[in-house]
Amino acid sequence: MAFFNKNIKYVSQIDEADCGVACLAMILKHYGSTTSLAYLRNLAKTDNEGTTALGLVKTANKLGFDTKAIKADMSLFDVSDLPLPFIAHVVKDENLLHYYVVYKVKGNNILLADPDDTVGVIKMTKENFAKEWTGVALFMAPKPTYQPTKQKKSSLFSFIPNMVQQKKLIINIILAALLITLISIVGSYFLQGVIDTYIPNNMRNTLAIIALGLIVFYIFQAIFTYAQNFLLAILGQRLSIEIILGYIRHIFDLPMEFFATRKVGEIVSRFSDASKIIDALASTVISMFLDVGIVVIMGIILAIQSLKLFLLTIATLPIYLVVILAFAKAFERLNQKEMESNAVLNSSIIEDIHGIETVKALNSEEQRYQKIDSEFADFLKKGLAYTKADVLQQAIKLVIQSLLNVLILWVGALLVIHNNLSIGQLMTFNALLAYFIEPLQNIINLQPKLQSARVANNRLNEVFLVESEFKKSRALTDYRQLQGPISMQHVNYRYGYGKNALEDVSFNLVPNEKITIVGMSGSGKSTLAKLLINFFDVTSGEITFNQQPIKMIDKHTLRKFVNYVPQDPYIFAGTIEDNLRLGNRAQIELADIRQACKLALIDTDIERMPLQYNSLLDENGNVLSGGQRQRITIARALLSPAKVLIFDESTSGLDAVTEKKLVDNLVNLKDKTIIFIAHRLAIAKRTNNILVLHQGKLVEQGTHAELIQKQGYYYDLIQS
Repeated sequence: MAFFNKNIKYVSQIDEADCGVACLAMILKHYGSTTSLAYLRNLAKTDNEGTTALGLVKTANKLGFDTKAIKADMSLFDVSDLPLPFIAHVVKDENLLHYYVVYKVKGNNILLADPDDTVGVIKMTKENFAKEWTGVALFMAPKPTYQPTKQKKSSLFSFIPNMVQQKKLIINIILAALLITLISIVGSYFLQGVIDTYIPNNMRNTLAIIALGLIVFYIFQAIFTYAQNFLLAILGQRLSIEIILGYIRHIFDLPMEFFATRKVGEIVSRFSDASKIIDALASTVISMFLDVGIVVIMGIILAIQSLKLFLLTIATLPIYLVVILAFAKAFERLNQKEMESNAVLNSSIIEDIHGIETVKALNSEEQRYQKIDSEFADFLKKGLAYTKADVLQQAIKLVIQSLLNVLILWVGALLVIHNNLSIGQLMTFNALLAYFIEPLQNIINLQPKLQSARVANNRLNEVFLVESEFKKSRALTDYRQLQGPISMQHVNYRYGYGKNALEDVSFNLVPNEKITIVGMSGSGKSTLAKLLINFFDVTSGEITFNQQPIKMIDKHTLRKFVNYVPQDPYIFAGTIEDNLRLGNRAQIELADIRQACKLALIDTDIERMPLQYNSLLDENGNVLSGGQRQRITIARALLSPAKVLIFDESTSGLDAVTEKKLVDNLVNLKDKTIIFIAHRLAIAKRTNNILVLHQGKLVEQGTHAELIQKQGYYYDLIQS
């Protein structure tokens, strides 16, 4: 057992793609730093495929470490002064790219930490390690200037202000519960009176009066129980508003990089995580302010009733504590895995529903079903593992409670035999004991709930710790100051730590100019457009609007001035008019909507519908053709206050005749700068400037006639 080092600072991954940054977090923790995985993901440029070794090296360098990446064989582990710990890149289960942290080597065994917390810190033989290891090792050591950093994470205590805001509601819940308990106590003492006084003394009239009074009490108890449960439901709803809507609000404010590097299911699964937090908070409030109080009050009453029996009850509490501690780690680990598996399952279901047309076209329903079936089985397996542990813990607690009841009756009977206790007192003690044990168990049962909430809060934190793209205030907030030339000078951009998607791109646009950006797929056209609306920040170089640097322009202001229409436009559920009014300029009238639809050549199609502009559309406008969806989103862009419109293959779903008419309408707009991104070079002929991209570089620029005359790359595209 000495082989295992208790000082290992283990960090588990939160999502599937987090193994690399989780390993880096362990290295940082080893040297005294605490950082969130969200922060490390951002630095390491983690995407849906995970983190590259280069990303880990670059991130460690930024955080004050000297790093060295090597390619080696198993002889590396024979080196006597091998610097530990280090990160090893492996292929786990023969198909999963993964990372381990190697902490210790002794004989034929290696002590390593797998960020997958179903595995955790384990001992592996060199032979088994060699089967998985790719030979890549990342060594990291702090520089002389290194200073440990501690990033603060919000704990469950951060929700206390939310609870304080509901103090009146909580007081009413506690008051109702106290009255319910009080009536129950009165009922227990009525039992004692019946056995010890009313029956032996033949007190019929008194018995009837007290019984009727107790019936009235029990009616009130039912009313108080209803009130308590109703108020608890309201408390849950109010917490939902604070937590779940707060999460949604934060999601809307996150940068595009966040959505580009995470699966939809991973984001959506956090809603069920938030529900676990709400459940735990509501339970904690009741236990802290009510159950603890009832335990104290009932403890005093039970001690007065029979001190010996009460001490016997207290003696069982350490056994409960041992049971709680025995399951603590298992609950945390099983909770984490269940949540991760749920996120994977959600992602696949969402992906397949969105891609159902492709699934059916490829006749691959069974193949996709088998994938979901496998992931669902994994989710059920992990859910069952948690339930199994929870049920086992509850069964052990039930055994302890049953044994306690037997002991109480046994010892109590002996006290009755020796005339130290009456039969009524024993029966009342036994009845009151339930009101002592129940709140006590509520307090004890908080452990799995709080652990589940802590894991859920950790997962939520990894989203909340991603900074809003609007957090940093920018000086320029008046979009009218942007009206002027647009300039892109020596711009480079790359995704993550890959090669440049755009390289040394420079051009200038004058106001109200109409240009087309052309090039083969993957040449960087869409990337260039997304830089103009600041979805991404340039790696180097500068973009200016009217000589104002883009980094100084408020993003809301910029996107009010520049409107981007993607190739695959999204239509939201609602009426056609609702969709057209999204992001529109102030004081828009129905006449303006009709005019925009006329320019976009969608007016006739809408007017043929039974409810015209009030026609309801489902999610993504599935009742519309691809061309109709594109024309509606073009009309929506025309209704915006934007002076610059970017159409990214926005007419690709149209026939040539309709496309020509629509492009002519757009080109004839005198007060708009319009940027077309197009594969169809017929569009380029109608604009007064053409930018030609090839492999991320701007290789040619000019009018259609000039570029044809030059007989360069554009000419080749025309001829192909």
